[in-house]
Amino acid sequence: MSGDTSSEMTQLLSALSLDGKPVAESRQINGSVFEFFLPELVNTLVATTVETKRAAERLALGLETEPEDTAKQLEDVGNAEADSSAGWVELPDDSELMEQVFVKLEAVGFRVGRRLAERFAPLNRRLVDTLDIVKFVCKDIWMLLFNRQVDNLKTNHRGVYVLQDNKFKWFLRMSGNCGGAAAARRAQPYIWLPCGIIRGILESFGVSTVVVAETLGLPQCTFQIKVVSDE
Repeated sequence: MSGDTSSEMTQLLSALSLDGKPVAESRQINGSVFEFFLPELVNTLVATTVETKRAAERLALGLETEPEDTAKQLEDVGNAEADSSAGWVELPDDSELMEQVFVKLEAVGFRVGRRLAERFAPLNRRLVDTLDIVKFVCKDIWMLLFNRQVDNLKTNHRGVYVLQDNKFKWFLRMSGNCGGAAAARRAQPYIWLPCGIIRGILESFGVSTVVVAETLGLPQCTFQIKVVSDE
């Protein structure tokens, strides 16, 4: 286990901790843990959202599910949604349902981003300018989470910033038989969490934003940050 990877994982788990207390430096965790955790997180949120919708539909039809059957049905949904050969989640073809999954994943990322900003904001200088805050994300936060900086940062100087990562770490181990648009669609839920992280960090500095991301081919990923005007 490398020191850099262990430290990186320790910092991330500190931000994820429910009580907000830092993880002791002596408790080192391999950085690959989060790469296994992320697909499970996506799979679980997809499965529970699908089952919640099915339960509501059964209720609307006057049908009931025995309590002892609920856990088994949830497990079946999870097994059906997961592609164990490639670590993918088979996404339901339901835009309303996927919007609910997006909201949940983005909200998790937002909370993580807020904690990362509180813990790792530079103490030797104030970040006031939005561009400086975005650079903090591109350099400090990206190095903390992914052990590298973003490959490219562009801005139109009118509140839009584009971050490009040509080797997005959470995509490096993903594979599958599909490619092109199909692969991009299957990868989409895995970038909703970092979208929330970015938005949470900027919100901590008083900058309201909308963050979206896309991939044209793994492992490349592009994040677009649009500052929301108060007017």
